[in-house]
Amino acid sequence: MDLDHVCSLHNRWFRNLRIVVQKPDYVEYRLTSLFYGLKQETTARGGPVDENRYWYEFSTPLAKMRVDGVMDGKDGDLTQTENITFNFHWSLAPFFWLLQPLLKKQKEDILRDDTDLLERVYELDASGFKRLEPDLPKVVVYGGDGFFGHFVVEDLLRYSEAEVIVASRHPKDTAFHPFDTRVHKAESDVNDYDSVLSTIEGAKVVVSCIGPYQNQSLNLLRACIERRIAYVDIADDRDFVVRCHQLSPKIEEAGITAFVGCSVVPGMSSLLTRYCQAEIPSIESTRIFISPGTRHPRGRGSFLCLLSTVGNEFPIPNSGRQQTVQGWSGRERVCFPPPMGNRWVYFVVDIADYFLQPKLFGVKTVEFKIGAELDFLNRTLSALRGIKRGLNLKNVGWLLPMSRSLIYAASLFGTSQGGVMVEVSG
Repeated sequence: MDLDHVCSLHNRWFRNLRIVVQKPDYVEYRLTSLFYGLKQETTARGGPVDENRYWYEFSTPLAKMRVDGVMDGKDGDLTQTENITFNFHWSLAPFFWLLQPLLKKQKEDILRDDTDLLERVYELDASGFKRLEPDLPKVVVYGGDGFFGHFVVEDLLRYSEAEVIVASRHPKDTAFHPFDTRVHKAESDVNDYDSVLSTIEGAKVVVSCIGPYQNQSLNLLRACIERRIAYVDIADDRDFVVRCHQLSPKIEEAGITAFVGCSVVPGMSSLLTRYCQAEIPSIESTRIFISPGTRHPRGRGSFLCLLSTVGNEFPIPNSGRQQTVQGWSGRERVCFPPPMGNRWVYFVVDIADYFLQPKLFGVKTVEFKIGAELDFLNRTLSALRGIKRGLNLKNVGWLLPMSRSLIYAASLFGTSQGGVMVEVSG
């Protein structure tokens, strides 16, 4: 049993379907109910009792509606009987009594469309029509409605035939025209291992685009190992990537492919270092610089990552030893190729390159610095570092709404000119 047809067949009444649990004998979805303009977040669940009986219910903040149905007769001459039970607080009884005509009209509209669909299916079956169900590969993209994940989903839809599941804790009502029929939404939290296992069931590939990766659980990778599903992420945090690499024996034992860190860093920076190694076989130091344009602000995860690093100390490799630096310190002017020109950059975050560059290339010194196109944004975060240390603040995450507003305002004056540069010596 499934309720996938609800939002397409009854789009006057329901929208934004998100899968929570989908099994042969039980389904649970969340969707947006539109009852004559009244929008409510609704939980829908149901399942078969036997081949002729079924049940389903809709739960909203105001009431719960339970339907117990029976189908009698042979195909082409079915009689469907449904018993509907409402459950709500006694004080709302007069309100629901007044709503009776509207509730009846909604149910008649839904039954009419369901009947038309069943009759059409019966006619096609009687004519010998056989629908060819395409065996599309299933790809699950966690964070597929975020800033980076949205681009991943769009590319999958444009350049593959995959069915894409967009998974997150609170899926957005995001459209992917003209590929909407190949996209499904799933409500899943990576901190809930059972939820992850249920969501990735039957997938060929799972992609993680949920940031920030600092202190993030490895449930997604562990679930892929257990289910033997290929895994890709865009992680840039050193601790997260180190913990993923510690699972290498289990990944090899499962016989799957796991691409960890397929972001600008450490993914692109490692490729550029490998390219330089053809000219400089013995690399002693690597310096990585990134300066994105501000025309297109990043997602919430990127903002949280930047704020979490302000004033924090972390070690970096320096001549084979460990040097301690602070987030948003070490101001330096770097000259990028035209049209970017000079940009100011800082030590910002404890990235995976501090682990991977020595591991892959034997590098003894690694530096990574990043800076915004508009220097007043850099100076603001650098000043915040001083304030945080002066006031002994443990966390500045509460500044997220203010910082996002500042970045969005700055985007009106920025460009889309950004770049990554890797400088090696040896």
